[in-house]
Amino acid sequence: MKMTISQRVRSSRSKLLARLSLPIFALIVTVIAIFASAASYILIRVQNDHTLKMSEQSMKFVYRNVGYQFDTMNSVAAFILSNQSIENLLENTHEEAYEAIDDFYTLQTNLQNLSLVSLLSDPGSDKVGQRSYVVAVALEPESGLYAMAPDHFFPTTGIMKNKDLQSQPWFQQLNRGDHQVEWWGQQTDTMSGAMIYSARRKTSIKDGRSIGTVLVGADTGSIRGVFDNAPLDMGYYLLLDQENRVIFSEKYAFLEEVGELPYVRALSGSKGAVVTRIDGENHRVMFDTLGNGWKLLAIVPESHFSRYTFAISAIGAATAAAALLVAGLWLRRIVIRVTVPITRLVNAIQRPEVVEFREPLPDQRTGIYEVDALNQQFASMLVTLHGLIEKSFTEELERQRLQLELLHAQINPHFLYNTLDLINCRAMMTGDGETSRIVRSLAHVFRFGLNRGEAWIVLGEELKQVEAYLHIQQMMLEELVVEIRVPEELLPAWVVHLTLQPLAENAVIHGFADRTSGCRIIISARLEQDALVLRLEDNGRGSDAAELNRRLRQPADQAPAGHPSGGGSGYGTMNVHRRIQLQCGEAFGLRYVEADEGTCVEVVLPGPSATIYSREGNDTDV
Repeated sequence: MKMTISQRVRSSRSKLLARLSLPIFALIVTVIAIFASAASYILIRVQNDHTLKMSEQSMKFVYRNVGYQFDTMNSVAAFILSNQSIENLLENTHEEAYEAIDDFYTLQTNLQNLSLVSLLSDPGSDKVGQRSYVVAVALEPESGLYAMAPDHFFPTTGIMKNKDLQSQPWFQQLNRGDHQVEWWGQQTDTMSGAMIYSARRKTSIKDGRSIGTVLVGADTGSIRGVFDNAPLDMGYYLLLDQENRVIFSEKYAFLEEVGELPYVRALSGSKGAVVTRIDGENHRVMFDTLGNGWKLLAIVPESHFSRYTFAISAIGAATAAAALLVAGLWLRRIVIRVTVPITRLVNAIQRPEVVEFREPLPDQRTGIYEVDALNQQFASMLVTLHGLIEKSFTEELERQRLQLELLHAQINPHFLYNTLDLINCRAMMTGDGETSRIVRSLAHVFRFGLNRGEAWIVLGEELKQVEAYLHIQQMMLEELVVEIRVPEELLPAWVVHLTLQPLAENAVIHGFADRTSGCRIIISARLEQDALVLRLEDNGRGSDAAELNRRLRQPADQAPAGHPSGGGSGYGTMNVHRRIQLQCGEAFGLRYVEADEGTCVEVVLPGPSATIYSREGNDTDV
């Protein structure tokens, strides 16, 4: 029977694979055998130094990470000491204690946010749960928040008076100025019961007077995570404070005195290693001093450094015996490495999800130039095709936008004003003064509302627009009283266009929906620090300020359209809030204020001294 073409191809490939695999297989076996013998000889000679270096590296790892955590605690304290906003909160003076409530809770919130910084150098540790800093400030009587602070100190995040700390040794040393930073360990009522603390004096940046003490604490469980990530196969660690009390150890209890141990007394200098007998066996004691004066010790038996001799010999023999298996697997891997990526690419390009861009093309890095180039070129072709489709879609959207702008352009504002002027003249000619006043007010509303397409307008012109709108409403609500209390010096201030009119419309439609008499709207403005605050109050049926504020804080895709309370009103108050945030930032916008009667809403905008890029180039002559 004659062989087919495919069979002859497979046969030729098999012969080529056999001719290449045999010499490669023999070469690999020889190299592995020589390497195993040489490596066994060398590793047996150097294994003592290698094991010693591993122990030293573990020691350095622990030293670096524990030092990093202590530096992080210092950084948290330094941030509190140098932060200007925290400085202002601590130094603000108040005539009455209750006036400091806002500053007190603002400072407490800042401390709680700082306490959320993780102490773990390895978040993946399975032996230690996530922990946080304990950040506290013990206030001096000179601080403006002293009257609001609790009388008793508790080692947790918060603010308190320093009365309970007067008898603490570390507090007395800090007052004497022995050190700028005091460190100590303390037993607490927390779950682990063991905490590390650092303390610094907080002095006024203005006059240098003492206003408090900043305390930063950490659960010793966070340090345990560092030791767990660099364990000693044999031996143990010791972390000692400056009085040779145990801060952390697998062998000794927390704060246990170990200064009388022979190997602790034998330590001299800030860094080094000594060999001493412990429990009848020689041990190597490596030690180093941390930045806060505490000492880190690693105690390892000398027998640990020679325990790999038999293991190294066994590994060399096993490596030589496994050479054949490794060579066979390696040759098989070559074939798979070439064929599998091509098969995956073919399967991928046949999937509709990839061609229709619902799924990305699998990214393969085989190390074979031809295979990788084929995959990259096909991926590039898909990206180009996708870009062409998106370009076509974008051009269609642009076309629709231009059509919409064409429709808008057909509304000629001059034609509208001329028509309203004509109606006004006819009304005056017929003696209909009320119709004339309504038409003039409507013309003002349209004139200021269009604002030549600009997003900003001066406050004086914005007030003219809302006055014109409310004048029309007064024609329908005869007892509607409108009061505008805006200082003259604030009239040139820039505000986002169409801010007050939707709020006034909301007050009329929703606030006065069930009444026609005794209606009142008050519009006022004031400067609040660096912000301009516009206020609109009505005596309507009222609303839930907390619920409205909550809805204002919702994301744009979740917030209801129109008014936050659910009703629609022209552009809508939610639209006003979003437009202000788009123009000025998320720090600005609307906020509802609890009122004894009706509804009170405030508009927070940048003050007259602020610079907003989006208003540059606007002409004040509206």
